[in-house]
Amino acid sequence: MAELMRLPDTELEIMKVIWESGRTLSTSEVKASLEEQRPWNVSALQTLLNRLIDRGFLESYKEGKNRFYTPLVAEQEYLAVENRAFLDKVNNHSVTKLVASLYDSHSITEEDLDELAAFIRSKTGGA
Repeated sequence: MAELMRLPDTELEIMKVIWESGRTLSTSEVKASLEEQRPWNVSALQTLLNRLIDRGFLESYKEGKNRFYTPLVAEQEYLAVENRAFLDKVNNHSVTKLVASLYDSHSITEEDLDELAAFIRSKTGGA
């Protein structure tokens, strides 16, 4: 896998909209989805979309007056890279430290731990 760079928050916000749609989106569709949270300036959005193209995250094509965007990087691929980097940087590559920290800070519940335990059992054959 080619080395993926970490995206700034605003670019990640744009990628999440495109990933969640599951299809190619026009500039106006991206803008409309983003504006459900806050207003966006079209020229600023276009600049960020162009950066995502330059970084290899998106490809685009023009059809009439509209420009359309398709992801080149899958959400799971990006999340895997981000999660590994976070785990290395913050928790010294220890999943146990991560979960303990979340639990101690009351960021996860007993139900979350039960769900995690069930996931681990399903992946390890019940061991």
